[in-house]
Amino acid sequence: MVDKKTSSVNVSTTSSATEELSQLRKIVFGEAKQGLEQQLANLQRSLDQGLSSLHAEFSDKLQKFQDDTDKRFAEAEDRLQYVDKQHDDKEDELHKALNNLGAEHDSFSIATDKNLQQLNDALDNESSRLSEHFEQQISALKSELEKVSNELHSSKTDRKTLAKLLATMATNLEDDDQ
Repeated sequence: MVDKKTSSVNVSTTSSATEELSQLRKIVFGEAKQGLEQQLANLQRSLDQGLSSLHAEFSDKLQKFQDDTDKRFAEAEDRLQYVDKQHDDKEDELHKALNNLGAEHDSFSIATDKNLQQLNDALDNESSRLSEHFEQQISALKSELEKVSNELHSSKTDRKTLAKLLATMATNLEDDDQ
């Protein structure tokens, strides 16, 4: 049983030594430890405040960036819609102009065909009229020539009379041409 007492004495001695050591540490290092703990706590608060400040600043900048990006996308969308509308308007104008040109072309084509037909009819009529006129003149000349030829055969005319007769015929031909 002695052992139990010795061990209890040892335990109590150890425990009182530990307490003394603790008290001694408190006395020697207590203020320094408290100062370090206070500095650590201050540093922790400062770090927390800095992180909170950085978080708030980063959140603000991120929000500004998001707002700016949204604004730019909206502007780009507006510009794209404007350009699309302009494109559609120009396309409509081109279709209208093309339709108008098609109608004008059709109208011009019909008018041209009509004018060509009228011109062909007029040329045919003039050609027929001229053919008839020339045939009449040729007939008249043939009959005149036959008449002169018969006169020449039936009567002997001198050269002066023949020259006068041919000059008269030439004058008559010139008058008919005009």
